[in-house]
Amino acid sequence: MTDTRLMAELARSCQLLACHQQNPNILDMLHDLEEDFLQKAKDVEGGKRHADDERPLQQESGQFRAHSVRWLS
Repeated sequence: MTDTRLMAELARSCQLLACHQQNPNILDMLHDLEEDFLQKAKDVEGGKRHADDERPLQQESGQFRAHSVRWLS
């Protein structure tokens, strides 16, 4: 399972839990988690696209640069 898909599924799980939740504090927490997971999914997908865009340039020039990887917290 890809990181993007995992984050999207976690966001969906937060939505499902919120449907059955009556406590407003927990609803707020679930909403915040959902937004965080969606943003992380976008960040992961954006990072993959950025890496894919740079790969041909690196191969053409013969230079290989180290890329920093943002790990999910």
